[in-house]
Amino acid sequence: MAVVLSPDCRQVLLLRREIFFLWDLPGGGVEKNENPADAAARETREEVGYEIAIEKYVGRYLHQSVYGRGDQETRAYRGRVIGGKAKHFGLEVTGLNWCDVTRLPRTLEPLHRQIITDALSAGAPVERRIDFARWKLYPARVVFFILRFVNYGIKKAIGRG
Repeated sequence: MAVVLSPDCRQVLLLRREIFFLWDLPGGGVEKNENPADAAARETREEVGYEIAIEKYVGRYLHQSVYGRGDQETRAYRGRVIGGKAKHFGLEVTGLNWCDVTRLPRTLEPLHRQIITDALSAGAPVERRIDFARWKLYPARVVFFILRFVNYGIKKAIGRG
């Protein structure tokens, strides 16, 4: 996961996910034999079009899986834009915005808020266990993934997927 900050560290790059318009940090899975920092940079490039330089390892976060299957580990890195440009958004991402770090959207999940706070800290990398009522989000996530695949099928059928 990447926390991409503006040069003055007053804004953070957030992307908007489809369907529920959730705001998120760029990120995704680590491919086989890939370094997690390289994965954060690659996912940022794939999802929003910007090339980033990783400046700092923010930390390791253990939290409940969004799929309700035990724990998940997230490694976060702070970076800055060094090239590229915002791309035409696709199936997963419907927009992006540079948000003031003191006024983050309400639809940003607690894990990402904590990661942004830690990325802005001058301290050493952290290790945190984040326990929050994600079970409350689980039914919405199930609906989200069903609608996502329906949406994908419609886009494929009309030639936009």
